[in-house]
Amino acid sequence: MSYSISRAALIADQIGRLANQHPHQLAGQIANLRFWISEAVAAIATIDDYPARFKRLRDAQVAWVRAHGTKVSVYCDHCGGACEFGPQAPLPPQRVPVEDLAAAREAVRRAARLYLLRLYRMRLLEEDAVRRASDELGFAVEREGFVKRVPPGEG
Repeated sequence: MSYSISRAALIADQIGRLANQHPHQLAGQIANLRFWISEAVAAIATIDDYPARFKRLRDAQVAWVRAHGTKVSVYCDHCGGACEFGPQAPLPPQRVPVEDLAAAREAVRRAARLYLLRLYRMRLLEEDAVRRASDELGFAVEREGFVKRVPPGEG
């Protein structure tokens, strides 16, 4: 799994767990809200920067192979060892599918949305703070997201 996706999965999982904590734990976590929003923003930025980083990586690797005449032997399932047709120039690195990157980005945003709305419903965060954080993370919260406010201790 790529670093970008692994990082996003870790952040989404952690923020998702925060959204499901007991009220007293959630109240304690509000003190770290800025940290978790920053982590989510950074994870999304890492995903969004992936195409440019991958292009630099691929171009540098392909140039190295070409400049040095690099050849490698690969394992052959048929031969049960080094392929008889090798060594050959290594294949260029393979890019992470755009669908996988989009899914990782969406997982971070979904977890952050749940966390922010849970904080709102617990009256630990005001609507304008939720909207600012959601704007920073690149998602909108529909009006319906702000309807049920649970009294403290009941969420």
